[in-house]
Amino acid sequence: MSSVVGVTLTLVLNGQTNPAKILELRYSRQPIAAGVEGRLQIDLGVKEGFKVAKRPAPKLQVSPTTQFSIAVGGFSESVANRDAEYFGGFKPLELKILPAKMTEAGKYSLEGKLTYFYCSERDKYCSRSVETVTIPIEVDKK
Repeated sequence: MSSVVGVTLTLVLNGQTNPAKILELRYSRQPIAAGVEGRLQIDLGVKEGFKVAKRPAPKLQVSPTTQFSIAVGGFSESVANRDAEYFGGFKPLELKILPAKMTEAGKYSLEGKLTYFYCSERDKYCSRSVETVTIPIEVDKK
């Protein structure tokens, strides 16, 4: 059973009351069998009119948990951008997730933080964003 869960990350600028939505994360996943390594793909979309810098590279940090062992892949470009300093698009980000032997079947959430630098093409400003993310995980019985 495959499902897609959409989460929109929002950016809050100092003094801004209506924050812009810069990155959108979509999770494509299959339930993970207890005790077996599974994979979760995260598709990243950038809001029109914005661009995400390659340096420093975006980083996803997932908070440690006793229920799962997690390895996060790196961000890579799907299409070349005319400006070599910015991503033209993202290949799906992959997480390898291994439920601990004691982890029972059920629905879980991993907490993390996504850090990236972006620029507004229209308003001509750049900024850093640190967003809190919640990653849904489902574990099935073996």
